Amino acid sequence: MDTVLIGSSIYKVYGSKNQVFNALQEVSLTVHKGEFVGIMGPSGAGKTTLLNILATIDKPTSGNVVIGGKNLITMNEEQLTQFRREHLGFIFQDYNLLDSLTVKENILLPLSLSNHPANEMEKRVHELSHVLGIEAILEKYPYEISGGQKQRTSAARAIIANPSLVLADEPTGALDSRSATDLLNTFKQLNRDFHSTILMVTHDAFAASYCDRVLFMKDGSLVTELVRGDKDRKEFFQQLLNTLSTLGGGSHDII
Repeated sequence: MDTVLIGSSIYKVYGSKNQVFNALQEVSLTVHKGEFVGIMGPSGAGKTTLLNILATIDKPTSGNVVIGGKNLITMNEEQLTQFRREHLGFIFQDYNLLDSLTVKENILLPLSLSNHPANEMEKRVHELSHVLGIEAILEKYPYEISGGQKQRTSAARAIIANPSLVLADEPTGALDSRSATDLLNTFKQLNRDFHSTILMVTHDAFAASYCDRVLFMKDGSLVTELVRGDKDRKEFFQQLLNTLSTLGGGSHDII
């Protein structure tokens, strides 16, 4: 099985000598191609800090992050910008769509920035929009569509360039339960049909129950993991709740 992400002994320290906060302490993780992995834990556990480092938004104090065989720690800002554009996809809680662009133009943005051939871009956007059920809104603008449609647009944009890794930060946080369920089913569909590798930070055990595997953090460290395996989603959901309870978090624990 191909390995997409290897994080080795990641530390992140904030502050000065007099007042030091260890946000991450020797975090090591591996994600394989085609996995849908969740990260959970109590408030302040370090989930967002870890995601920011994996997304190249922040840098670790020490340790290594290797994505698609490339060590992010050795790159300069220009190289990181190019890497981010070519190898990472992002799905945000607030969508981050551009209101001045149509749904189609928003989805195509990563390919436009990379100067892909027009015919290839057209083929890709129609394939994705068909799978995600948003063909009818391609010419609409973000302010004309629903929250669920915005998230599916964001998901399409995230995988249009076939990134090595898709990073999702609380993607269901702003959605009602029906839209959240639709989005999570979309993730499973992307994972199944396009073999997209997805790493999702979430406070919600319901969202995490869609994952193949869930990593749990506490006090800046990875403390345990649960693998869904042959369990049905309801059983896995209960197991996630039980583990969160043990760690001091709950099904509605907020970052």
